[in-house]
Amino acid sequence: MNVKTRQSRRQTAKVSHSRWIAYATAGAATALTASHSAEAGIHYQVVNEKFQPNSNKGRWFQLDQPGDSIYFKHVSCCLAAFDITGIAAGAFRGLPGTSKYSDAFVSKLSFGESIAAGHFTHAHPNPTALHGILAYDIYGQWTSPGMGFVGFRFHNDAGMQYGWVRVRISVPPHDGIGGWGFKVLDFAYADPGEPITAGQGIPRGSEGDQDISDDQLPGEGSLGGLALGAVGLLAWRKSRSRTAS
Repeated sequence: MNVKTRQSRRQTAKVSHSRWIAYATAGAATALTASHSAEAGIHYQVVNEKFQPNSNKGRWFQLDQPGDSIYFKHVSCCLAAFDITGIAAGAFRGLPGTSKYSDAFVSKLSFGESIAAGHFTHAHPNPTALHGILAYDIYGQWTSPGMGFVGFRFHNDAGMQYGWVRVRISVPPHDGIGGWGFKVLDFAYADPGEPITAGQGIPRGSEGDQDISDDQLPGEGSLGGLALGAVGLLAWRKSRSRTAS
């Protein structure tokens, strides 16, 4: 009788053990699927383009298709600038109160900020004209060396799309000669109608993960936490079972 009871208990333990393995596997798979689907509508591109403090340089970077592009320019005296063009429309996060048809200052966003939730300045109707100023002499929000995000949006008749560009700026002007050199690190944009926050889409642990510390990155998703919790609980139960034996 006692032998049968022990065998029954062992079978129950085996069922419980296998179930927890199934739960952990399913939870991990669900977390992975959720993670991929969350980032499925975000298009990320590494750039790593330098604009030296004493250079005169401009560079376009294409977005989803020709006609949708972002632009950076450096003028040797003391200017760092940005612009965007869209097939139907283009605009960037800028300081309120600036004119639609004159140069405006570009807002410096922090990691995690919503791109859509803020004031947008429309791109200049002349695509060859500089419009957005990051830093000029002592003016602008980008006059403190360091990393920040430029927010933008564009429209190509498929719907409004939002995105960000990560920029590291350095070297203030010295006696009006050179300065505000910067590096365009990477950029990303979402599908039409989809939201995006500054820095969203940067692969964790990749080269593009530079300049963002662990406490700045979003934490593990709740499903991922549940999966890890199930695995941990399974290990704990297994350890307890061995101790009892």
